Amino acid sequence: MLTKQSAAAVRFAFCGALVVAGLWDKARADEAPPAAAVVPAVDDKPAAPADLANLLDVMAKQLEDKPNFVVLQLESLSITQGDVAEIVRAMPPAITMLGFAEVYRRALDVTIRQKAMVLRARLEHLDQDPKVIHLAALANERVLADAWLRRQADAAITDKALRERYDRDIAGKPAAPLVRARVILLPTEAEATLVIQQLRDGANFGTLARDLSKDPTAPKEGDLGYLPRDALQPDVAAAAFSLSPGEVSSYPIPSRLGFFVIKVEGRTTRDTPSFDEARGGLEKALRADATRKAVESLLDNIKFVAPTKAGQAAAGQGVIPAKP
Repeated sequence: MLTKQSAAAVRFAFCGALVVAGLWDKARADEAPPAAAVVPAVDDKPAAPADLANLLDVMAKQLEDKPNFVVLQLESLSITQGDVAEIVRAMPPAITMLGFAEVYRRALDVTIRQKAMVLRARLEHLDQDPKVIHLAALANERVLADAWLRRQADAAITDKALRERYDRDIAGKPAAPLVRARVILLPTEAEATLVIQQLRDGANFGTLARDLSKDPTAPKEGDLGYLPRDALQPDVAAAAFSLSPGEVSSYPIPSRLGFFVIKVEGRTTRDTPSFDEARGGLEKALRADATRKAVESLLDNIKFVAPTKAGQAAAGQGVIPAKP
């Protein structure tokens, strides 16, 4: 059982693990996570949209430098950096904007809870339950399938393939326009209309965003930073790119999240990214293409076998047929 003393030691163990694993300096650098924003702006200069999925992979690989290093011991179960890395990979890419230390802390917390539940499940002999055994077998099949897909995707990532994709999709393309906008997100059109009237009467946009907005950017007074058109919802993008710097949308912009009020702060362009800058996105695109083609090819060539009557009857009753 995970005792109160063990739980109280988790934060200390987290810091200790960082020190021993050589990750403390990195964690210290990221202690103050930035407020949530799509593309944070620095010194009013446009920042290129980050490949957050690639950054998440970089964080996981940093932990995998010492995959067998034991971070914590929960009774008979060890938590290794490799365990934590797998949790990091399963997180949504946007979490990387909180910084390495916070991503690590959250992944470690998830791993601790999972291991604690495993200990309890074993004490209650759930690992001997036939249904659980069947589900575990299915999970193992999913792991094998994912491993096979990763192998196909890895094989597609070559310098030649990356260069060809860069030349086809990016090189020589015109500079992309960017807009820096602030937003206020409200649940109803009436609330958004009222805010627009307050702005016309002289209210400060940043103050209203901080106090009223339901968007994650509220703590930053609604500042999204500089964004390309395709980073925004279509209706929001249409409104933002039609406004001049200093202008506020004259009507609420509907979206699946609610109604936006938008103010444009500035405009600029983003130069065509270099090969190195675009590499993360290129790898992601090649991996997606490779996995899709691999699955299509697999299904085209696989042999399907009709089920037996015994198998059909067992499936209809929700029973796993016994092996002959």
